[in-house]
Amino acid sequence: MDSISYRAAGEERPTLRLRLLGGFLLTRESGGSRCGDEECGAEEHGAEEYGAEEHGAEEYGAEDFGSPSSGGAASADGSAHACPDGLVHSSLACPDDPSALGARGREPLEVPASGQQVLARLALCGAATRSALAGTLWPDATEARARASLRTAVWRLNGAGRALTDAREGVLSLSRRVRVDIQDLTAAAHHVLSGNALSATREPMRAAYQVLLCGRELLPGWQQDWVAFERERLHQLRLHALEALSARLVARRQYAPALEAALESIRADPLRESAHRAVVSVHLAEHNLTEAVRQYETFRELLLRELGVEPSGQFATMLRHALV
Repeated sequence: MDSISYRAAGEERPTLRLRLLGGFLLTRESGGSRCGDEECGAEEHGAEEYGAEEHGAEEYGAEDFGSPSSGGAASADGSAHACPDGLVHSSLACPDDPSALGARGREPLEVPASGQQVLARLALCGAATRSALAGTLWPDATEARARASLRTAVWRLNGAGRALTDAREGVLSLSRRVRVDIQDLTAAAHHVLSGNALSATREPMRAAYQVLLCGRELLPGWQQDWVAFERERLHQLRLHALEALSARLVARRQYAPALEAALESIRADPLRESAHRAVVSVHLAEHNLTEAVRQYETFRELLLRELGVEPSGQFATMLRHALV
């Protein structure tokens, strides 16, 4: 892989994309922007701007969603089918799929292990003083040795050090030219949970749908406490957003993508009752009573086998009322 470097000042600068979901990966986009840190701000990172310009079908690939007017046309290979809103509900091509990086004009960049920790910590927890960052990443070392390790890590980042800024003396943070995938996940989740998704236009709805279904575990294999905390936070945020998205799509009578969102929440947490209720809600909305009962019984058997408890009375009542 190439080393990480930037061109001379004033020339076109590539954009760096940092993936933390599913594993650490830093890539450089071949087509960059000339904007500097101050100029790139909100368009790249603002959750309020979550919509067509930032997350639309062009960025993620229009073929992943289908044309808004396609009315459910399938892709050429039949692997992805669009519902009437243009949402894809199977075989999603996730934006940071390593197999698609070359086609999307991105180069994977080599980052040493210590540099990965620096970038990941700043991406997850925000700006930090050098002393605080060193103490977090090297907790068992003396302060002097931890600070020396941080200096070495930043030096080893080489050109990727340009992904860091120290605008305030002694404080390190990610440059605004770095795009982090958890920003997309968080923005999509908040967009859905805010209730705006029901009245949203197709573009942000499609973007939120794909981002949430493509979500993966944060930095699998990393054992640090600060990673474990953020991993659980993002996991819970995504689950709540998937369930809310399923409900929004049911309200739109978009049952196929609603069911896929609900099933994805079950895949992420098989013992989560609210995820199973979301699946049953889709079946009931389609008047598929047999499938609703089957889903409930499947969950009941799983819960009894794994935990020795019954589903909640709320779940049983929900199904009982539907069968009356």
